[in-house]
Amino acid sequence: MEQKIRDIFNQLGFPLVGFVGQDDAHLGPWVQPWLDRGYHGSMEWMTGNLGIREEPLSIHPGATSAIVLGMPYKNPAPDFLAQPERPLSRYAWGTDYHHWIRKRLKQGLARLAEQFEGFDGRGFVDSAPVPEKILAHLGGLGFIGKNSLLTHPTWGSYLFLSSVICNLPLTTTGPMDHPGCGTCDLCLDTCPNSAIMPGRQVNANRCISYLTIEVKGELTATQEKATQGHLFGCDRCQDCCPYNQTADYAPTPNPFEFDQRWADLSPEWVLSLDQAQFDQLKITSPLKRAGLEGLRRNALAGLGKK
Repeated sequence: MEQKIRDIFNQLGFPLVGFVGQDDAHLGPWVQPWLDRGYHGSMEWMTGNLGIREEPLSIHPGATSAIVLGMPYKNPAPDFLAQPERPLSRYAWGTDYHHWIRKRLKQGLARLAEQFEGFDGRGFVDSAPVPEKILAHLGGLGFIGKNSLLTHPTWGSYLFLSSVICNLPLTTTGPMDHPGCGTCDLCLDTCPNSAIMPGRQVNANRCISYLTIEVKGELTATQEKATQGHLFGCDRCQDCCPYNQTADYAPTPNPFEFDQRWADLSPEWVLSLDQAQFDQLKITSPLKRAGLEGLRRNALAGLGKK
């Protein structure tokens, strides 16, 4: 059964496929210590649905297992984005992964229903409080690095994760037998705001990705300085990782390669855009999450202006 499922999702573009059985899907209060420390910042949605976060199979009645999927997205950087302090996170270079993955999850669900009589399941990609990173670790797709990201020895941490919660009797395939980060602390040393905390946790209040994407409205003077000139997201703790430096590029063709629509990206260019121009640019792009006002705010912070 597991091999048939791997074949289905490999054919749909997911080179990484793992499984978490019912007995191993009881995660417990893993998120509560992070919340208690206030590391979630203004992301109050993280405080909800704790029951699902602790018992992810409960999100779908009758579910007995999870299929976890990984899609690598590392692509060659254009020259102006080759520097570690690049203004645009790698995950936002191309098509919004939500759209690409959701379409293939739908196709996968249809094939599973054809293959296994009585199959019932739902696909998720950041669309529900399903802790896909933890499930992916349990399913053998990688280890949790010190920067809190799932990391695969071959593909690194540039991975889009998704899952299928279903009623198939699957056997857990992980966790991966791997030494992980060892004594390496490069990500901790590289983060300009010291956002990476002990215990593989990130304090979002200090994280550039949080500040430039998740924070809504005006930034404080301290937050403006902490954005470090980034417009949308940050990859510094990933770029320095030895696993990412040697990681294979994503299989081609894929929709996550750099899109030339962002070839002129700079704070000045962002400030020159009007809403109609941005509305055209944001189609199928992750940058729509920040919106034009959010990008303008980040651009002004990067230029040291109010």
